[in-house]
Amino acid sequence: MGAGQQAVAAAEAELPPSGQTFEHYPAMKDVYEDHFSFGIFGRGEMDGLVHNYASYTPGNEMKPESTQRDKGVFTFDAAEAAFAEHAARNPDLTFYGHTLAWHSQTPTWMWDAPPARFGQPGTFDRAVALENLNTHIETVLGHFGDRLVAIDVVNEAVGTADPADWRASLAKGEGWYQALGHEWVELAFLKAAEVVDAHGWDVKLTYNDFGLDSPAKARVVHEMVKDINERYAGTRPGGKPLIEVIGMQGHYNLATDVAAVEQNIKLFATLGNVEVHVTEMDIALPPGELTPENENNQGVKYAELFRVYRDHAAGPANTTGNPKVVTAVKLAGVRDVRTGWKGGEFAMPYDYDGRAKLALLGILYPDEFLATHEWIDTSGGEEPAPVPGVHVFDTSAGDPWSGANIVLGDDATAWPWSTTDDGEVAFRPEPGGTYRFTVNYTAKGTTAIRVRWLKDNTNGGYTTADGALVNAHPYSANQVATQLPAYFNSGMVNMGSYDLVSEITFDGSQPADGLVGNVGIRGGGGGNAFTINRITVERISPTGDELLVTWPGAVAPPATPPAAPTDVRATAGAGSATVSWTPPADDGGSPVTTSTVTASPGGATCTTEGTSCEVTGLAAGRAHTFTVVATNAAGDSAPSAPSAPVTPSAPAGTPRAVALTVSGQAQCVDGRPRVTVRVRNTERVPVVVVATTPWWTAAGTVLPPGASFERSWTAPGKTLEAGHVSVTGVKVEAWRGALTTYEAGHAGAACG
Repeated sequence: MGAGQQAVAAAEAELPPSGQTFEHYPAMKDVYEDHFSFGIFGRGEMDGLVHNYASYTPGNEMKPESTQRDKGVFTFDAAEAAFAEHAARNPDLTFYGHTLAWHSQTPTWMWDAPPARFGQPGTFDRAVALENLNTHIETVLGHFGDRLVAIDVVNEAVGTADPADWRASLAKGEGWYQALGHEWVELAFLKAAEVVDAHGWDVKLTYNDFGLDSPAKARVVHEMVKDINERYAGTRPGGKPLIEVIGMQGHYNLATDVAAVEQNIKLFATLGNVEVHVTEMDIALPPGELTPENENNQGVKYAELFRVYRDHAAGPANTTGNPKVVTAVKLAGVRDVRTGWKGGEFAMPYDYDGRAKLALLGILYPDEFLATHEWIDTSGGEEPAPVPGVHVFDTSAGDPWSGANIVLGDDATAWPWSTTDDGEVAFRPEPGGTYRFTVNYTAKGTTAIRVRWLKDNTNGGYTTADGALVNAHPYSANQVATQLPAYFNSGMVNMGSYDLVSEITFDGSQPADGLVGNVGIRGGGGGNAFTINRITVERISPTGDELLVTWPGAVAPPATPPAAPTDVRATAGAGSATVSWTPPADDGGSPVTTSTVTASPGGATCTTEGTSCEVTGLAAGRAHTFTVVATNAAGDSAPSAPSAPVTPSAPAGTPRAVALTVSGQAQCVDGRPRVTVRVRNTERVPVVVVATTPWWTAAGTVLPPGASFERSWTAPGKTLEAGHVSVTGVKVEAWRGALTTYEAGHAGAACG
């Protein structure tokens, strides 16, 4: 029995502690070696990747916009560089491909879809689109094919799932479907099979999609694959099916129904000759703070899912009576990330610093973990009052994603671009009317937001022209957007709250199935870690603005001054100090616009729109502390707690001055305060240094240029007030003597 089986099956073994770096744990690829291939989707911290993963799938480098942005111009440099980088670190690493045909991250010229205008249908040329599809698949797959274990031929084709009609379920209203109809899926697989079979390659052809924990969507994919494979049975050598693999994207959270995942794996197993790959797997947590309860529950969820994958694995170590269908599992990263996709959502088994979370133990030891950890109920709190036609989602509340949909119409004769599935509409726009949309949000990892056009209530149901222009109109947080989609991608910091404003006139120039529809708020670049606090919609007119929509059901209370900034830190310079801080946790309902730093003693200040600035004009040699006041539209916060004291130096070479860098520290050692002073000579000549404590204990030395000196004293008594050690430097340069005294400031220490 291999090492992987021991790690999985030894239910009586004691779990190792979390919090260690990757080399202290078995490699995930080794633990599951005899069950399925264990890989990574996208990039990740390289040392942990090489240790844990047996395969690599590029996240973006093989997508259509990366390999053929301009028609006929194929570029493989990014993908080749990614493959080479990973192969250099692990020559045994295997590679998978992602993706050949997709409605997103694909140039719109591929389906020949010039935007139409108000009241006119879009134009899609079937012959041109099919030629483009075939050329792209033949060229890209022909370039990479012999190096790949499998490739995602079609990605995310299913829209609104109707288990009774898989063809209608593909009607996403965008891209390949509009040009080729439901046949586009099988046409893509037919071309991919032609390329692979002509070369005799063993490259598995995969259909990949998200949301396959949903029974309805899983049934649609099952019926689609079953029908296509049956109709094209016998067309490939060796009895291969046209679609060989179903990729179940595993973008999960704490609300994911593990029993439904298992049932859907069993459903796909009934196809008989189709494998299951778990792709892009992660388990997102509510953003903001990683609580012990959520970390525990994430570990439980990972353990439950990996027990399902293990018990349905196709490898020889699976001795259960379950269908043996899972041949690969691929996580969507190595460590947690602060920004970007899944930024701030603590979704991976290692934390920001590369230390194992309980999630890693759940993956490595699912049985043992579930025997020693129980689910912790964290429910509580009140839901916001509902507002008709406004749907707000938040991962903090257990939703799969964060964002909002604002439904603008339900009458296709008057407003043909948008739909609603519950009959409720936020408001019905009037042609020629101008409307102001204001969204207040708090960044919890995602520091960019897109305001987009949607054609329905789903996440990702964007209109065609919106997808083409999604990054075309960037704005900062304090600007008013006059175009949609609007990309607010500057002027925001993590944990800050902001009003994002868009003013749009429906003047009839918007493309049909293009830039008119429902309004959606989404994280920029796919980010999910944010919370929407308020939404308002107003109609703007010369006679006065009219409030049409407020969410959550009431006009927001007046803003108040923000809370004080925290974690103020200072670094001394020559006659100056650089001060940084953490923004207020509560902005009072209005974004912080400026922050002001004040030095003590002396009162020197600096003001900035950011979270750091340099205070100049400080007296060299004296210890200084710094406080910060944050300002919003409602006023000033209370001053922050002061920073630890720092002592600015004199610039090297200042006449009649001695340039030293000094710092002090007080801490408890063996129940008594111990003061430590550090001195560095920044002059070009030797300096005699003498450090004297308040209780007249002294130490001195001669410091050569660039040399440092450190000395510690134990203070009398068990309590030491904040203060300083006097540091005097004496030098002789150009036959002239100079003497300067510094204050190496320190905080107090109470040692019991």
